[in-house]
Amino acid sequence: MNATLSHSEHHAHSKFRADDEVVLSSMPLRKDAEPDKLSRFADDCWDIRPAILQKRLANVGSVLDFTIFESGAERLMAKEYMFALLNERNPGQRSRLHPNSARPALRYLSHFTSFAREQLGGFAIKAVDQQLLDAYRSSLAAVSSGQWSRYLRPVVMLHRLAAYLTCGGLTFAPWGGRTLYQLSNRPLHPRENLTPRIPESVIGALVRWSIKYIDVFAADIFAAREQMAAQEAALPKKQGVTDVAERLANWIDERRRLGRGVPIWRKPLQRNGLGTRLAKEANLKDQIINVQIIALQSGVLVRDMYQHRAAIAYPLLCAAINELGIEQGGIDTKISIDPDTGTPWRNRFDQDSLIVEEKNLQAAAYIICAYFTGMRDGEIQAMEPGCLRNSLSADGMLRRLSVRSTLFKGRDVRGEQAEWITIEPVDRAVAVAERLADLHRRGRYEDEIWFMLDRRSSAPHMGIPDVAHRLNQFRENVTLLATDGADIPLIDGEPWRFTTRQFRRTLAWFIANRPFGVVAGKIQYKHASVAMFDGYAGSSASGFLQEIEQERALGQLDDVIEQFEAHRRGERVAGPAALRLDAEFSRADAQVSALPAMVADKARLRAMLGHLARTLHVGYLNDCFFEPSTALCLSNSALDERTGPRLSQCAPDRCPNSCITSRHLPIWQASIAEADELLKDKRLPILQREVLQRDNERKRKLIAPLRTGSHT
Repeated sequence: MNATLSHSEHHAHSKFRADDEVVLSSMPLRKDAEPDKLSRFADDCWDIRPAILQKRLANVGSVLDFTIFESGAERLMAKEYMFALLNERNPGQRSRLHPNSARPALRYLSHFTSFAREQLGGFAIKAVDQQLLDAYRSSLAAVSSGQWSRYLRPVVMLHRLAAYLTCGGLTFAPWGGRTLYQLSNRPLHPRENLTPRIPESVIGALVRWSIKYIDVFAADIFAAREQMAAQEAALPKKQGVTDVAERLANWIDERRRLGRGVPIWRKPLQRNGLGTRLAKEANLKDQIINVQIIALQSGVLVRDMYQHRAAIAYPLLCAAINELGIEQGGIDTKISIDPDTGTPWRNRFDQDSLIVEEKNLQAAAYIICAYFTGMRDGEIQAMEPGCLRNSLSADGMLRRLSVRSTLFKGRDVRGEQAEWITIEPVDRAVAVAERLADLHRRGRYEDEIWFMLDRRSSAPHMGIPDVAHRLNQFRENVTLLATDGADIPLIDGEPWRFTTRQFRRTLAWFIANRPFGVVAGKIQYKHASVAMFDGYAGSSASGFLQEIEQERALGQLDDVIEQFEAHRRGERVAGPAALRLDAEFSRADAQVSALPAMVADKARLRAMLGHLARTLHVGYLNDCFFEPSTALCLSNSALDERTGPRLSQCAPDRCPNSCITSRHLPIWQASIAEADELLKDKRLPILQREVLQRDNERKRKLIAPLRTGSHT
């Protein structure tokens, strides 16, 4: 490595950029961008927020700080590098760098220059050679595969952008011009989506609680907020001593009439001030009187209550505490009955708990929108008031519900308008989200549905900056409410950690592989499947149809491997296809057993059983290993047209393609039990009795192998 620094490396004036050149000159800007306040090239900190059009990203990584580079020459190179990425159409790139990716790009450049500075004793672009690049590449051995190419990209770009850099950039093609994918020896795209699917027990409970918030709890939350807003609006601007005494006395009389106590804070240790002193006066240990809600309900200004505390507030309220006692919360709104428990779903609200429940309600609406549309987080948070549309299909036979928003992935920074077809619960969720947003608008969120709700926060956030944190808080809060044990279940003893990407993949998987699975009572994946395919059959703008097909293929393999593992444990299947499957599984088992020194990993099993997975279609009563020539559900005229079975016309006990597993057993047992109940009726006609008896005998014979563990 040549560590000699030439004098020319120390200049700090650009040959290509003027000091007052606008950094975002080639970018579309937000409507509220002020041209005279845009960052200039000479600035050491560039504010790129005006060019970040995705609302949820407007305050995330919005400043590029070049003071992290030590020398003037290094800082100049970094500025020219970032300016070129943002504004020039560079070789090897399909488009300019997105502003929301600018800060990571600068961070990766800084990582390389720091390494070079350490190796060379000072950064000098002319001293960088292939030997140093090889050393840098070796230093990334511990970096994850997903990040590896990002750390190396600045090295490649310093060569491609040489014409825009005063220092001249790298004069040679790193690694002989090989691409980063060639250097990594990794496939261009991973074969399988690594985002974890939410387990069915978890997503089922999560959706049930979300719908309960939307349909039951929302009314109480809105009523409490509107009541507080009305009381705030009714407060007088000025009061005298007589007014304070009279209003407090009237408030105490009303509490006495209703049989209610003096309100205290739900979390008393978080408060100090007048409420603490008042509690001490009333000899209440570890409690704090909720003075703010008392003032609001009585129509007294807090400052006036504090001003007259010794003469009026303390004597009146201490006497009221001794007579009436205390109550937690204090807001007058009555709490609805939880239909699942028959009791109020929570204690009365105070100001803090109301904010918490509003955030829970917002999270519930987000969950319903994310899960039953398949939208990505950026697409959800780009929704605007009036985004929901109800229309008829082209033939006028079906009513279609759709959400209109902006699609960003694979598009330029402006995004592209798109529609997502969805199902009815999303209608209610969007209505709740819009109403919640209306209650909290503060003059700067006119086109927003999703934003921070805490009125005490002055941060100018657009969108919800950390949705995953909000979702996991929702799970924790639900656990506190679930007194009947109906909380969100643990997985391997741990709470499931939600991320926004999981909803899209989970929905795609269940639509593809469990079309009859039931979530949240009467909501079925089949309904979602019909809506999704209706919306994306023509063109799949967001790529959701392709994801469903990918998940179908993965799910078919997973189901076959699961059946194979059950076979190895001694479990059996029923139905006409059982013998054929047993033979296939025995053959695969023999191949695995014949190689005791080798591990039968998932990839090897997939290769062995892939031919079965390609024909598997999961059903409600049975699974079908579809073979058109033997399928009883197809007529001769349909053989050449169908690529899958007609499960609604299946004959599970006669079709050679039919297979019944332990997963289907409860459905058959329930059907037999229902017929047995009908047979107990002595008034049942003889012919109908005989039909039910024969049908039950057929069903029992069909599922017998699942009970005995052997084929019949």
